[in-house]
Amino acid sequence: MKSFAGLLKKEWVLYRSWFLVGIFIGLMLSWIVPYVLHQYVDLFAHENQLAFAFTMLVLVLGGFYSVLQFLATLRLDIKAKESWLHSTSSITKLIGAKLVCSLIGYVFFNTLFTSIAIYNIKDELIASTGQILLTLVLVVIVLMIFQLMLFILLLFFLAFYLQLKRVIGRFSIVLTMAAFYLTTAGWVRVTESELYQTIFLRGEVSLRHIEQYLPKGKEMTMEWMLGSFYVVEEVAMTLFMLLLFLAASKWLEKVVLR
Repeated sequence: MKSFAGLLKKEWVLYRSWFLVGIFIGLMLSWIVPYVLHQYVDLFAHENQLAFAFTMLVLVLGGFYSVLQFLATLRLDIKAKESWLHSTSSITKLIGAKLVCSLIGYVFFNTLFTSIAIYNIKDELIASTGQILLTLVLVVIVLMIFQLMLFILLLFFLAFYLQLKRVIGRFSIVLTMAAFYLTTAGWVRVTESELYQTIFLRGEVSLRHIEQYLPKGKEMTMEWMLGSFYVVEEVAMTLFMLLLFLAASKWLEKVVLR
């Protein structure tokens, strides 16, 4: 555990500029740009609405920025693979440290700018401090889970790309993008199949009772639809993602160190 904490600290020292630059740009887009635009362009009746729109844009761009940061750190280490060869830690642990560090940065980024987004529309909400905090926690957790799954998928397809590149060269990026699209589209169709629903949609836990504790809008219609999650599906997905991470890490290690 101490060695992994040391790897996280190393990642932070090496790549903290990515996080700091991302936060700086995000603050500029969510605060400064809306203020300047509101002085000259009448897009919204109130400045806070414009700021909210830009903050939501920041949250979307932050997801792409986090992916770019994660892939960039991997690419830098792959180019200087001697750091992997001479490390006392396993390649899987090194990659895991990068993934966790990127995820922590993404969670902090989302917490900050989701808070700013909620603050911008606080006057339009009927909510207590507890309800706002609950909303913040739910949003950050959902985004974190999706980003973690995306990181693992990208790790797998990075190994796939590097393997193809050894065979067919630069054209491999086109095939990798096509494979990524076909895989995600195929996965959507699998999850919608009757067989999948029969096997995995078991152990339903409804989240609808939480909706009453979430904020309501004063003038705008604001409906929360949390639905349900299924215990069997979540356990299976967790195991699948863990196995995919281990397989992708080993594959990447084999391709890079060959």
